[in-house]
Amino acid sequence: MLSFEAKYRREAIDTPAIPLLGLGLFKLWIGRFYVGFWGIIALLFGTIGASIWLWRVVLLDVTKSGNPLVNFVRGQIEAPSPDIGTHFTTDPAKGFWWLVVVACATITFISWMMRQLDISRILKMGYQVPLAFSVAISAWVTIQIIRPILLGSWAEGFPLGVLAHLDWLSTFGYRFYNFYYNPFHALGVALLFGSGFVLALHGATILSAAGKKKEGVTDHNINTFYWDFLGYSIGEIGIHRLAFWTALMCVLLSNLCLVLSGTLVQNWSAFWNFWNKLPFWSGF
Repeated sequence: MLSFEAKYRREAIDTPAIPLLGLGLFKLWIGRFYVGFWGIIALLFGTIGASIWLWRVVLLDVTKSGNPLVNFVRGQIEAPSPDIGTHFTTDPAKGFWWLVVVACATITFISWMMRQLDISRILKMGYQVPLAFSVAISAWVTIQIIRPILLGSWAEGFPLGVLAHLDWLSTFGYRFYNFYYNPFHALGVALLFGSGFVLALHGATILSAAGKKKEGVTDHNINTFYWDFLGYSIGEIGIHRLAFWTALMCVLLSNLCLVLSGTLVQNWSAFWNFWNKLPFWSGF
């Protein structure tokens, strides 16, 4: 590990910077961790956003409990009131601090993704890690920025609190009637469990084969098992790619599930009424 770290540091120094993207600028290290330009931005805005949230939620005793731990769990920063629309407000009572924390969090997430991109570039790796993280960020951006803008109100974003955002999520489905009728919700859940199932198959295969190495078990035996069991073997690299893209599509379809609610679809139960109106049903 020490020799690898020394090589990594040399490559970081020798890799030319891309000033326009901020990649390779300020080759700063904290211990063994590479920070770089985007790491500095992430730490700066992350500290500001987290400090504001802790100050507003924990230290101001918003739940009137006198207990900071209770404040941490139950406290929240409310989204701007509906009359603000998508404008910026400086009124703390109408959502100013929510806007500030959301902006800080968004900049922090994107900066951390750019740092991952920088590290991948230095190590001459593929960009799957920053790609996966950017898809995770897309869920936050969809819920807190894109959907409120499409609906014309920051009030559509969720409040910033531990229990508060869970309550918001629970209420969200009821606002648009039966959320189980949302096809993109169903696909997202199926892909969530599907990625877990794929990785469970992979992990079980590795464990079962690892204990049989002394008996001459090879990749061919593993592939043969899946040829017989499923009729097809996707291979060692393929199983990772399948799990990777299954997980990513889970998040992207979940984004679609949320952004369509309230914009194009107001009632997911009635969404399927078009099925009864299709021409091939006439006469039945």
